Amino acid sequence: MSDMDDRLLGLVDGVVDADELRLPLLTLREARAAVALLQLLAARDDEGAYAARHLAGSLARRLPASTE
Repeated sequence: MSDMDDRLLGLVDGVVDADELRLPLLTLREARAAVALLQLLAARDDEGAYAARHLAGSLARRLPASTE
């Protein structure tokens, strides 16, 4: 894992662990697009890929099941 992965994971995990107030910043469509983009970044083999996989999984688990 790279230093960037460690830094990004620290930011993401810190929010989950802190039980911080969540704000509705995205529409469902935007959230799904963000997960898809993170999954594309996660498929790469460069800095941040591990953190992108981690964040994509965390967000995807909170999205409602698709009815499409």
